[in-house]
Amino acid sequence: MRDKKKPKAEKRNLLKNGARVRSILLLLAGDLAFACFSYWLARTIMFFRLDKPLGYSEYELLVATVSVVVVIAMLLFFDSYNTVWKYAGRVEFFKFLMAYIASFLTLLIIKFVIDAAFDIQVWVPINLMFVLFSAIFSGSMRFFYGISHYVRHMRNRFSEKNPDHLKRAIVIGAGYTGSLVINRFINNTDEGYLPVAVIDDDPEKQDMKVYGIKVEGGMDDLEAAIARTSAEVIVIAISNISKTQLKEIYTRCKTTNLPIKVMPPMTDANAGNMQISTLSLRDIKIEELLGRDEFKVNRELIDVAVKDKVVCVTGGAGSIGSELCRQALSFGCKHLVIFDMHENGMFAINQEFSRVYDTSRYTLVIGTVREKKKLAEVFEKYKPDVVFHAAAYKHVPMMEISATEAIKNNVFGTRNVIEQSLASGVEKFVLISTDKAVNPANIMGASKRLAEMLVQTYGKAQNKMKMAAVRFGNVLGSNGSVIPIFLKQIKEGGPITLTDRYIKRYFMTIPEAVRLVLQTGAFADSGEIFVLDMGDPVYIYDLACDLIRINGLVPEQDIKIKVTGLRPGEKLFEELRYDKEMVDSTAHEGIFVTRLEEVELDSFNTKLENLRKISESEDAEKTENIIFDIVPSASRETAKAERKKQLEELRAAEEAEKEKSESLQTAVAPNASETAEGANA
Repeated sequence: MRDKKKPKAEKRNLLKNGARVRSILLLLAGDLAFACFSYWLARTIMFFRLDKPLGYSEYELLVATVSVVVVIAMLLFFDSYNTVWKYAGRVEFFKFLMAYIASFLTLLIIKFVIDAAFDIQVWVPINLMFVLFSAIFSGSMRFFYGISHYVRHMRNRFSEKNPDHLKRAIVIGAGYTGSLVINRFINNTDEGYLPVAVIDDDPEKQDMKVYGIKVEGGMDDLEAAIARTSAEVIVIAISNISKTQLKEIYTRCKTTNLPIKVMPPMTDANAGNMQISTLSLRDIKIEELLGRDEFKVNRELIDVAVKDKVVCVTGGAGSIGSELCRQALSFGCKHLVIFDMHENGMFAINQEFSRVYDTSRYTLVIGTVREKKKLAEVFEKYKPDVVFHAAAYKHVPMMEISATEAIKNNVFGTRNVIEQSLASGVEKFVLISTDKAVNPANIMGASKRLAEMLVQTYGKAQNKMKMAAVRFGNVLGSNGSVIPIFLKQIKEGGPITLTDRYIKRYFMTIPEAVRLVLQTGAFADSGEIFVLDMGDPVYIYDLACDLIRINGLVPEQDIKIKVTGLRPGEKLFEELRYDKEMVDSTAHEGIFVTRLEEVELDSFNTKLENLRKISESEDAEKTENIIFDIVPSASRETAKAERKKQLEELRAAEEAEKEKSESLQTAVAPNASETAEGANA
């Protein structure tokens, strides 16, 4: 097989080398022709009215030959035949220029030697004109691509018709990345952009030019620059821009209602592609506009939590669980046990992991945390050192109609995992909780608060296993989360459906949330509740508008936003801690620990046992009553009242709109009949 492939590879190499040699020979032939022509042109101009110097005529051919050879030799020396001149930049231009400077200096040395040794005068002006003409002709041949594209750019820029139909672009950033972007736009019209102005807050760059494009001013001058240049798109080209900086620039740009593009971060891997291949301009990602810059990873904390340990992740096929699995493997766990009842998710994660890791590093187990025997079998077989419990029902509206299922899975499933972890000698147990557990307005949130209380009580009642819960808000891109739903609605042409104009939520990316969870594992001790720094909450309406804009559309014009009313159990805003809870800092700036009120153990256990019996009897109403007896929450009644009030307002608005529409139709009907009568007459 290899013998058959070898001739093909050799043939490809021969063709490749042949094309390269042909290109070099053509360039060399061009340089020779231009050098000969340049010498003839220089001596013709020089001797048009002047007589030739002493002894020059006899050796003119030799002098011309030496001059041409020197130029070609210097071009070879400065590597001017191994360059893709179509994409030549400053370095290539500098080397080309140095070749001709060196040629002139060499010819001067030869001139003085000839003058001294052979008494033959070679005038310096001839050498100077020869080198200058040769550089101009050979340079035009080499830089023809760039020159022609700059001429084309100027034609597009100043022509009212814009022959190539390019989008007029304002580039934000007059630094290295910005200059590369502008140069690329000028040299490659296939990109579809015509740079017409540059914006930069650096006063030293303002009113200067980058590749002929004026730096109009700072961000305060953006709207004036757009009006003056009739810009159609904004391109953010700042290297290593932080999320905070990008969010600030985006906030200033979004009022213009122009599409906003951004350059990806500059790295060693893609720096070369900026000049050679197509620029990978992209839309702003929504996660770049939420919250603050990500926290740095404390590798020591992660090593304490998972390195060289057998890790079990329940709910390992879910959004958070699967990312816990990815990072546990990447940070060097000894073995990973992925436990979940979702077979499709397990199949997908196995497909992913089998391409990256040796399958001996992880084990897939289909099962539910509600089955004690299955948990016992798995834990006794694999002996996990650390358990991350992410298995839970999480969708608020679904749990409002499935109260008993929420309790059996989220509460007693958690208790099953805790008890089996204790029985199997697990060193550390970490519960994945939610901000909906604080002042819960819904059954899902209350069930997670009960799970937190289990961690508190078991953590205080024993000292064999370290325990903790981690509480955080929404994660971007999780299954069933708002962003994929909004994107689907935008793709379908709208409208985007929103439960309330003023609803707001905390957001964090899944990878960052999981990194913080892993680092929290190092702090777990006796049932603490840790809270992640989620940044500032975001209005979902603003989030919807940003998603519309980054898809190149205008909110409420191209895509409508429709308010549908709060869903059962939904609050206008979530909280990360109770008002009575005090928060202490930890060794990590993004992780805080709450000081909780003590849970009265006997009363809690009694109510919990009663809740178990009622939930198993499938009495949803009694189950709900007991839940909110154990976890009192004024938010439950407040949310119900808010939802009722909002639905009444929406119904009233719909009725008013309907009446308005009917009155318009009534007013139009007589006019239409009068018009018809007039036409008949």
